[in-house]
Amino acid sequence: MLEIHDKGGGNLVNESLLKLFNCMNDESSTFEVSIKVAALNQLYSTAIQYITPVVENIVLKITQNHKFFTDEDYAILVDSISIVTWVSPITDKSHSRNNLSFASKYVHFLSGYKIPIYDSYIWIVMNGYLMQEKGNIYSFTPPENYKHFYQVFTKFKIHFNLQEKSNYEIDKFLWCYGKNMLNEIIKEDGVSLDKAKSVLKKRIASV
Repeated sequence: MLEIHDKGGGNLVNESLLKLFNCMNDESSTFEVSIKVAALNQLYSTAIQYITPVVENIVLKITQNHKFFTDEDYAILVDSISIVTWVSPITDKSHSRNNLSFASKYVHFLSGYKIPIYDSYIWIVMNGYLMQEKGNIYSFTPPENYKHFYQVFTKFKIHFNLQEKSNYEIDKFLWCYGKNMLNEIIKEDGVSLDKAKSVLKKRIASV
């Protein structure tokens, strides 16, 4: 799976993004943060249509002392920046959105790959593996927050004795494996991605 991810250019894209984060490392700069948010939004297709409140939240919440953070500190930081609220300059209405997946991607690169990305593919596969173990009760219901996701990820890593593997390697294995299985279902059944996820969950639960 890791070889497939690498051959598909996944590592090159991530290395380029990491260079961007290392070069533009002033989290108090609206301009630098805007460029990083825009790049992530485009390359990872996170579907954020209005990045201004996202940028403002990051500038407000992230300080330069993050360089001394532990993995757990970075995990807490994800939840700190994931929820954004703003007032539309056009309609004057208040809005709120939980950008959990995007926030995990931003901190993933901010931390130098220390923490994994939250993604629905990863969540399905990871819980699917854990469900097969006797005595383990896990659910496909989306995590309450990043803290919840990170706890399950850590349990998965320990349970399958993957401590020698980096979070980055485990992250990419789970994502690539999930993507491949879903693509096979889409091709075989001629269904949408959302339907394929539902089919995959049912197959795993029935094992």
